Amino acid sequence: MNPDDIGEPSSQINAVRLPPMAALRCFEAAARLESFSRAAEALHLTHGAISRAVRLVEDELDVALFERRSRRVFLTDAGRKLATAVREGFALVEAAVREIREEARGLPS
Repeated sequence: MNPDDIGEPSSQINAVRLPPMAALRCFEAAARLESFSRAAEALHLTHGAISRAVRLVEDELDVALFERRSRRVFLTDAGRKLATAVREGFALVEAAVREIREEARGLPS
């Protein structure tokens, strides 16, 4: 089964091809921490893994998300826009997961 074929033909899921969620997770950590090294530590990955994941997202979108200067990284306008959206999206998923777990345990939400 091709993941791009899931849903109705007019479904929003088919509207835009998203970068891989794991790569977006790496991007979000790097954006939040303003450092590939600190993102790597936070996610228990290597600096190279974070760098490759961010590059994958940049390649998928065909835009630079970070400006790389010396050993520091700074979000571009596109990077800030994506970081906000990814952060909000992950927050929604986290809230739903928390609510589902509480309901499964019989706890009031």
